[in-house]
Amino acid sequence: MLHTTADPDVFIAEIDTIFDGDGDGDGDGEDVAVSLVQIFRIRDGKIARLRDYFAPELMS
Repeated sequence: MLHTTADPDVFIAEIDTIFDGDGDGDGDGEDVAVSLVQIFRIRDGKIARLRDYFAPELMS
């Protein structure tokens, strides 16, 4: 989901993604759903700053 802000050079993206729980190849891992929030600042048509937020405890 994309959110605009009062500043036209800043927008927020909410992203839900699935990480493959079988990263080690043994076939017994469970997939993990993670929600991320990214905040972008644009300058001169390019990404000048990107902040990424998520709950790291979901990755353990």
